Amino acid sequence: MTWLGEQLGRIADDMPVRDLAARAIAVHQRRRRNFMALAAAAVVVITMIAVTVAVRALPGEPRAAARPSAPPELPVIKVGMLPTVESAPVYVAQSEGYFQEEGLTVEPVAVTGAAAATPQVAAGMLDLAYTDYATLFRANEKGKDFTIVAGLYRSAPEDLAIVVSAKSKIRTVRELKRKKIAIPNLGGLGQLTVTAALKRAGLKPRDVVMAEKPYPEMLRALSTGQFDAALLAEPFVTVGREGGRLRIVADAIPPEFTDLHTAGMAATAQWVRKHPRTLAAFQRALAKAQHLIASDPRRVREVMPTYTKTSPKEAAVMTFGSYPAELDMAELKRVADLAHAHGFTERPADLGSAVGG
Repeated sequence: MTWLGEQLGRIADDMPVRDLAARAIAVHQRRRRNFMALAAAAVVVITMIAVTVAVRALPGEPRAAARPSAPPELPVIKVGMLPTVESAPVYVAQSEGYFQEEGLTVEPVAVTGAAAATPQVAAGMLDLAYTDYATLFRANEKGKDFTIVAGLYRSAPEDLAIVVSAKSKIRTVRELKRKKIAIPNLGGLGQLTVTAALKRAGLKPRDVVMAEKPYPEMLRALSTGQFDAALLAEPFVTVGREGGRLRIVADAIPPEFTDLHTAGMAATAQWVRKHPRTLAAFQRALAKAQHLIASDPRRVREVMPTYTKTSPKEAAVMTFGSYPAELDMAELKRVADLAHAHGFTERPADLGSAVGG
């Protein structure tokens, strides 16, 4: 006998026949409603569990997810930096407290260029340093073991220029034949860009004299006649132009160099292996600063007077490129190919060994 039959039999003893069906149906509907309510509650519970699991499975905020549980191996590091627009992300990260958030104190040390910084990195005097990629590829070809650990800068028109004194009679690159040109370091990207400019003008490197001079000293060297021309980077191009002290002869970023990824951060491969948490902390803070600059480029103009002799007015009108947070292997290959094509390296760079961390 079914449950419904049993209920009808029991109720029949106490009720008139006409009420049996109605009462049985009411009981059945009540139990059905109870069952449906229970089922609905179960669905809610299951849904909440599923949502909780799904939320926990979502990727967290990148910086927090990547941060190791242990602090950096080195709480304080020395970082070699050039006083140009290329270095801005490091100073933005410092001013915003991003390094401190990572448990890291960064002490910037002024360097004259990548070629001057690499020996200090190799000797352990600096932990990390600014590098232009051409210098690093050239150094590694000569047996060094430097590693690119972060990108810094991507060029823009006239952020690197060949200039002369405002009083100079030189108007074209062709007129630089047998002249003396100041560059920050021999053997690096600066010399590479000048070499390319000379080639476009029908000249060869041997047709001029290139000698080293730090960027901050170039304007005075031009005004005193120590040099006939100079390769200047921002903010020094703007400082000289706004002060009426120089004239641009040629943009040192020609079409073949347009949007070139020019600078990054480097360390020795041994340092990278020994200090992975320190490097990771530095990379996270630097990337955060680069993302901040991408969303608000004014940060570069605001920080520039803090580490260069640039006034806020000059910083407001200077030219600068962009600050990619990710290394672009295709762009690094482009630099390597240009360095090889202009004779700065004997063979194309081994990007696999040059990029790490």
